[in-house]
Amino acid sequence: MIQATWPRLPLLRALAAQMATGAVVFGSAFGLAAGVELRPPLMALLALQGIGAAVLGARFGLAQWWIPIQLVLPSALAVAWLWQVPEWIFLVLFMILVLVFWNSARGGVPLYLSNPQTRAALAALLPQEAGSGETATESKNKNKPGVRFADLGSGLGGPVLDLARRHPDGHFTGIESAPLPFALAWLRLRFAGLANVKLLFGDYRSHGLGEYDVVYAFLSPVPMPDLFDKAKHEMKSGSLLISNTFDVPGHPADETVDVADRRQTRLYLWRM
Repeated sequence: MIQATWPRLPLLRALAAQMATGAVVFGSAFGLAAGVELRPPLMALLALQGIGAAVLGARFGLAQWWIPIQLVLPSALAVAWLWQVPEWIFLVLFMILVLVFWNSARGGVPLYLSNPQTRAALAALLPQEAGSGETATESKNKNKPGVRFADLGSGLGGPVLDLARRHPDGHFTGIESAPLPFALAWLRLRFAGLANVKLLFGDYRSHGLGEYDVVYAFLSPVPMPDLFDKAKHEMKSGSLLISNTFDVPGHPADETVDVADRRQTRLYLWRM
């Protein structure tokens, strides 16, 4: 039971890393103070706690974006207490974090953003029209529909906005359930003025996948088996499921694409 629920609770893993490291650091400090009367500065101990929590959190499987949070959290709390920061500031910061990392707390899906190199790789993988490898000009002359693409967990909307500019004959849908990223993506779309982009609020479970030729996801290992089953049941024959970084255990990808970026991104492709 613990193994089934533990990966879905990144906030508890972060807290456990802080508590375990704090116990070691301050326990050792109290031992030094009692034994040799050595009293390390408080901020040095808090810095050590942050470093230890960041390392331990990585061992617990926390995403990389947790590292700076774990590093600065103990020192930031101490500074806030010493400076008597008003309580409402903590509430505002907490609400911002909840709105941004909503999916991490609910379903083990952090906010991952697709970089420009990955977006370029996706553009190269898209057919110019639904079910065909024809060019956009040929597709337009035959009055055939453009490719229909969905980004599950679209974040700030980068992939759908970029691909919509590259493929003006296509139809691009972003699906996002974290409130603040969705709102920012909506604002970006309003300024971009792209008529071939649609943003939907919700997660992949609340939207059907049958209308799309290509479905792209940059989620986490947690939802991938469930998403793969949903895609197998709903996506039409000949369509394409693409996962950034995360594969599906027991279902080898039909193809992989290595992206020439700094994080060595790998795209996993399954043909339905």
